[in-house]
Amino acid sequence: MKDRLIQFLLKGHTTQDAIAFWELLRQRKFRALLAQPTANTVTQLFRYIITGASSFLLDFLLLFILETAGMHYLPAAACSFTAGTVCNFLLTKFFAFKAVNATVGPAAEVLVFCAISVVGLLLTELLMFFFTSHLQLYFMLSKLISSILVFFWNFLGRKFILYPGKVHEKV
Repeated sequence: MKDRLIQFLLKGHTTQDAIAFWELLRQRKFRALLAQPTANTVTQLFRYIITGASSFLLDFLLLFILETAGMHYLPAAACSFTAGTVCNFLLTKFFAFKAVNATVGPAAEVLVFCAISVVGLLLTELLMFFFTSHLQLYFMLSKLISSILVFFWNFLGRKFILYPGKVHEKV
């Protein structure tokens, strides 16, 4: 299963992306891994993991705060997901895929990003409802599991729909 996911992520890309990433990591070239322009899918995934973790932290903490304040967990999840999405947009655009042109103009970029996020929100809500109501898991555990699953949709949607292009010259 893990090998299939890796093959899917690298489809259309050479294994040189993975080799180049590991070589930079081995040589401790963190500037290249974190700041330099790249179209390397593995490096973008690495950056998106950082982006996703930051957005998730905001989302997760806000969900806990809203539910503790008395809001039902499903509307609270929608609110916290929205805040996480704004954080994710900014970090995705200016960190994970900062050196890659979007396939559309700036206004459409926000709309496509939001469309991918809305699908992610629907998946999150359905998974949370299923895990919490049917499997009787604690809502925060449901959020954690659904976030991990939706992470893959978000990365793949953004990588292959919105930011599949070549590295642009201006960064």
